[in-house]
Amino acid sequence: MNRSSLGRYQIVDRLGQGGMGRVYRALDPRLGREVALKVIREDALRDPAMRNRFRSEARALSKLLHPNIATLFDFDSEDGVDFLVLELVPGETLAQLLHSGPLPETRARAIGIGIAEALQAAHEEGVVHRDLKPGNIMITPRGRAKVLDFGLAHVLADADASVAPTATGAQGITGTVQYLSPEQVRGGRIDARSDLHALGAILFEMTTGRRPFPGDQPAVLLYAIANQAAPRATTLRPGLSSDFDDLVARCLEKEPARRFADAEALARSLRGEPHTPLPGTTSVALQPPSSSGDGRVRSLVVLPFANRSGDPDQEFFADGMTDALITGLAQIGALRVISRTSAMRFKGTGRPLPEIARELSVDAVVEGSALRVGDRVRITVQLIDAKTDSSLWANSYERPLTDILSLQDEVARSIAAEVRVKLTPEEGARLVGRGAVNPEAHLAYLQGRFLWNRWDPPSVRQSIMHYERALAADPKYALAFAGLADAYSVLGNVGALAPGQAYPRAKQAAEQGLALDDSIADLYGSLGYVSRFWEWDWPAAERSFLRCLQLNPGLANGRRWYAQFLSQLGRHDEAIVEAEKALELDPLSLILYTAVGDVFFYARRYERAAAYYQKCIALDPDFGPGHTDYARVLDFMGRHDDAVRELELGMHAFEGMMPTSAGYATVLARAGRAADALQVMEKVLEKARNEFVTPYGIASYYAAIGENETALDWLEKAYEQRDGTLVWIKVHPRMDGLRGEPRFRELLAKMKLDA
Repeated sequence: MNRSSLGRYQIVDRLGQGGMGRVYRALDPRLGREVALKVIREDALRDPAMRNRFRSEARALSKLLHPNIATLFDFDSEDGVDFLVLELVPGETLAQLLHSGPLPETRARAIGIGIAEALQAAHEEGVVHRDLKPGNIMITPRGRAKVLDFGLAHVLADADASVAPTATGAQGITGTVQYLSPEQVRGGRIDARSDLHALGAILFEMTTGRRPFPGDQPAVLLYAIANQAAPRATTLRPGLSSDFDDLVARCLEKEPARRFADAEALARSLRGEPHTPLPGTTSVALQPPSSSGDGRVRSLVVLPFANRSGDPDQEFFADGMTDALITGLAQIGALRVISRTSAMRFKGTGRPLPEIARELSVDAVVEGSALRVGDRVRITVQLIDAKTDSSLWANSYERPLTDILSLQDEVARSIAAEVRVKLTPEEGARLVGRGAVNPEAHLAYLQGRFLWNRWDPPSVRQSIMHYERALAADPKYALAFAGLADAYSVLGNVGALAPGQAYPRAKQAAEQGLALDDSIADLYGSLGYVSRFWEWDWPAAERSFLRCLQLNPGLANGRRWYAQFLSQLGRHDEAIVEAEKALELDPLSLILYTAVGDVFFYARRYERAAAYYQKCIALDPDFGPGHTDYARVLDFMGRHDDAVRELELGMHAFEGMMPTSAGYATVLARAGRAADALQVMEKVLEKARNEFVTPYGIASYYAAIGENETALDWLEKAYEQRDGTLVWIKVHPRMDGLRGEPRFRELLAKMKLDA
């Protein structure tokens, strides 16, 4: 269409094309807002009667005013061109989001709830969508699902009448074949439950990565939809919860009467609320993740391998074998595998295995030993039943060091087979033996990871030297690039390296690693980290985090990073679920207790946040972040003097940091100690003249004392310097006094956090 305007709308650019016609971005000059123009195909509305019918439907659809439905503003014609005027929804389609692979169950549930609520609102107005699919569901930057294009829907004038084909239909079948309900295929009566079938297919695809009935041949698909039972989602993704598997299966029932009664009932089920079972079925209570209850192994911990060399300098090798086995097993979605941090707490303790299992709530324990002699490796591995302390399986292996990666995969496969856990095809493919490795490169990589796991800046800097040595030995060793990316990400996040130096190096390393091996979850985690803290590209960050968790569902740090990302966007319920899952995977991790506390803090659930910080401090009274985060929540609970004392306890863990902390000044100011706060801030500002000090922290101080213009000046400096801490601006309570300021709203918009 070679036009610059339609009606009063000025066309800006073309957005895409669908079954009904082309879609354009346009400007409504009267209201000063952007809209989406959907230009109807010329052959769709062939005569005045058809046009009047469509106008009547558009009038009914314009009544659908719901936050999860894209609003229809207008339907008009000009010079024979018919067009709809719709809300322009930012973000990406669900179809685009799924290009990166299946989503975590919690994310799929959240999206499904939004879609179900949209459908319920439409169904109450007598409107059935009839063409619900990932391509017409937008996911906004804030994570909200918005249903688009009710253009194929039919307004049910008579609740007992069958729906006839609309103007856009053909031969009694309307919609996209892969998401049709059996009654649509058979030409039977269509009602709201047809949309629930489509939503079931979408939920299936979101969590498994494929449609219930795959393929592209219409005749084959139509027959399968009408006659064949849909597979269970857990056959493709064993780690899904049984209640989610049941609700998806219920949506995909052939007979509408056996589906949910309405979209509201489906939404309740997605939230985990009790629902009435189908006739002839029994509601089954789920076992808690801590115990299988039936003798099967659904959770385990890999204890630190014993170093059999007798040489303390070889400790890195035993730890490396432990890490590798944890990583391999954690890729199995149906198995809960305790993460490294919690497992390492039992290194050298000699505690009884049943006691360890009870503390970690696992069904089984894996223990072993590692010995490297020259270029040969010998390991022994044993799987032990946690309740009986008896061996379920044991084996010894001796291989050349060049075969170490294949050996690690073989051990993981053997344990998975022994515990009778079902692998998805993708999981099985990832655990197929890998090729030979350069021994010098691998040993250097293990030394780097050994240092990186200490998480202090000097050790992380040393780890970089080992990763670079690994790459000098083998420039195509992808794991070494993963180590580099993680190292630079950590240094940038803690301020040990200027963000402009750290994050671009992390991104370059991650991209180089992915070019060599795109199956390494950590590489996607690092990419997400950079997209979040440096590029502020929220859709890219989410895609990377989701791909990371798809490749390694048991990666606790990956879940923590994703939870914190969701938290900064204000998607608090999702963030809390992900953070608690991370803690379930790593139940003795101090940093994860603070992470769970943080997502509750940003959700303004201060009592819950405080409980997690207190648990962290109980585990290790010398862990500084536990105290500093607890101080922050005490401050907002009104316990200002306690907050000051708690912060001082935490700051003592960081030698020399307390006198120049903007956070300390902020807490002092809120406690009414203005003179003390000013004295601290003078030192902070002096330090900022010579080195990088987070401008966001300085802005927080000025916001706390009510100097809004100065606070906004520092926030703008934070934006100019790409201060990663600025990602919390949308949700941090310390910014509440600035939220009415135009400059603050402009900054939110520039960061695309205003949705």
